[in-house]
Amino acid sequence: MIDQSACNKDFSCVSGFCPSFVTLEGATPRKAATTALDLPEMPLPPLAPIEGTWNVVVTGIGGTGVVTLGAVIAQAAQLDGKGAGMMEMAGLAQKGGAVHIHCRLAEKPADISAIRVATGECDVLIGGDLVVSAGAKTLGLTQSGRTGAVVNSHEAVSGEFTRDTEFQIPHDRLSLSLEARLQERLDLFDASALAKTLMGDSIFSNMMVLGGAWQRGYLPLSHDALKAAIELNGAAVEKNLHAFELGRWAVLHLSEAQKLLAPSLIKLPQTLDEKIATRADHLKAYQGRRLQKRYLALVSKIENPELKELVAKAYHKLLAYKDEYEVARLHRLTRAKAAEQFENIDQITYHLAPPLLSKLGPDGRPLKRQFGAWIEKAFGVLARSKFLRGTPFDVFGYSDERRMERELIKQYEADLAAFAFSGGPVDTAALQELAELPLQIRGFGPVKFSNYEKAEKRRLELLDVLRNSPPTFTQAAE
Repeated sequence: MIDQSACNKDFSCVSGFCPSFVTLEGATPRKAATTALDLPEMPLPPLAPIEGTWNVVVTGIGGTGVVTLGAVIAQAAQLDGKGAGMMEMAGLAQKGGAVHIHCRLAEKPADISAIRVATGECDVLIGGDLVVSAGAKTLGLTQSGRTGAVVNSHEAVSGEFTRDTEFQIPHDRLSLSLEARLQERLDLFDASALAKTLMGDSIFSNMMVLGGAWQRGYLPLSHDALKAAIELNGAAVEKNLHAFELGRWAVLHLSEAQKLLAPSLIKLPQTLDEKIATRADHLKAYQGRRLQKRYLALVSKIENPELKELVAKAYHKLLAYKDEYEVARLHRLTRAKAAEQFENIDQITYHLAPPLLSKLGPDGRPLKRQFGAWIEKAFGVLARSKFLRGTPFDVFGYSDERRMERELIKQYEADLAAFAFSGGPVDTAALQELAELPLQIRGFGPVKFSNYEKAEKRRLELLDVLRNSPPTFTQAAE
């Protein structure tokens, strides 16, 4: 799902080979249902006088208002009669790029000789993003016992995920890094989820974090000055003022704030049996009972829990390859999903590269074409024709990609039969890596072929290891 608050609106995603993207004309995002909250009276924090300079670091993802936040702080300082200097570090304020704002506050402008915050000089960290805030570059600016921080724990995905198929956000490790460094002077909460729940839009999360930092006494600026600076900024004034107050409330009543977010959690299958059952149900919807039984029959043969889980995931991926029938089945749900998020939809356009109709572009990849709402009827016909999949009457099944996908299934079943079910000695680590190897074969068309070639090279190496596995000690003695 595209986060409309973080979308860069350059539509470069549409140019990719993935068939999932649609564009909507005339549509406006539906306002998310919000939770009403009556804010109680909140105590004003003590504001300590500035000795020398007070050093502020603001972090976040470009395009979400990080630079604006720094400008509001600098403006509030001037309204309070203080000196302020601000600079943008890294210069990556475009959508998806990491941004650092350095801001020095002083009682008099003459007290500020340099704006850049040096190692260990940060007095307050206002973290609009967990990944950037817990990065080595940011942590190096902080100091235990000195730096106070309020950080948004939301995992904002950066542009790196488009370049690295293994990209993951190590949430627990990042949180631990911040906690180890800042200890009791850290407030960590999901400001993005809270903003969406209470205000209907996650774009106000940064202002919430600013309010939380001020409430903790980490910003030596008056409430009136910050309020006036937000008003002078002129953008969604009332909402930003409310977000600021919500941030104050969140750090004072964190347990209550977390209770508001609990309903948004999605229950995922936890146990191995639940994961297998979920994938089996999907295969039934994908093709039918026969494929479901085929999947369960192979998975049930494996006794080792670790290997069984790897096979359960990888074998399901191989069986449920996204061909034209599956894309059509999934796209039959697209209009309803679009209507859940948007209203006043004048026109919906599907961006696809049908294998029988597409030409190759300069980069050697099929060019996408635009299809109007009429294609939805074709989706219905294709989805109902999934019984043709893999039969001689499957006109799409003769393509190189479909042949490769069917061959991968047979190959995987044969590999498991040779090494997982043989009962002989085997290199456990190599077998487990072989079992999960199909998870690396991602994408569509040329992207999938490229990943297949890499996986196949590794598969041959693993097969060589497995064929030459030494016997166990007991077998050698016998």
